[in-house]
Amino acid sequence: MTSDAPRTGAPSADGRHPGAPLAGRRFFCSWSGGKDAYLALQRAMLWRGRPAALLCMLHEDGCASRGHGLPLTLLREQAAALDLPLVTRATTWEEYEATYVEALHELRRSGVQAGVFGDIDLQAHRDWVEGVYDVAGLSCHLPLWQEPRRRLLDEFLAGGSRATIVAVDSSRLGSEYVGLELNDAVIARLEAAGADACGENGEYHTMVTAAPLFSVPVPLVWDGVEERDGHWVLRYSGETAGGEVASARAAAPSRPSPTSVNHA
Repeated sequence: MTSDAPRTGAPSADGRHPGAPLAGRRFFCSWSGGKDAYLALQRAMLWRGRPAALLCMLHEDGCASRGHGLPLTLLREQAAALDLPLVTRATTWEEYEATYVEALHELRRSGVQAGVFGDIDLQAHRDWVEGVYDVAGLSCHLPLWQEPRRRLLDEFLAGGSRATIVAVDSSRLGSEYVGLELNDAVIARLEAAGADACGENGEYHTMVTAAPLFSVPVPLVWDGVEERDGHWVLRYSGETAGGEVASARAAAPSRPSPTSVNHA
């Protein structure tokens, strides 16, 4: 197992791009639906990696993602806009690692060679990822690792990508941030409130609704904000087209480190 985690997106002193180890290799992207996961995917493709799938872990009821609480139908719409298969696994926290490793083995058997993650500097999560990848025999790549926060946000926004805040940690931020679309003014407000600009510590979570890699925008519709599991979250209305109750698991739950996935 190898790991490349470039500190910048610029070519190195010897002229090789930091993403060179990924070039030509089939990879999956650890998918939260948020801005960091999208930016990691975009960089991996710019580095000539070959995207094969998105992998997202779900609540045990299979209705929504564990990291951001996004309804499964929205995740499917994002995957369709990216023209990539969405691989999901529903699991409890107790069975999370075993279920995740099983998914990695299945991806490897299908010809996938590497995984891409949107972590910026969560060392505990990186250590966990590298450990399970040793077990699965895959390489892991962290294209955003230790990049300056504003550089990442500027890259995301300058490319025309759009993301909406879908959940915030209620101990750190108020409900007024939920539903806001990220822009320079909102980022400045988040920082003034003491949050990490990228939400790397779980202060807030986003959903990407439009981006250069999306063939079409993915509409985000909600009918209010509520507090759940220590978070202010969007309340998604009604049932989705696939039959899942979108409001069932809208919260971004408190998550035990290091097996949590942020990718805000």
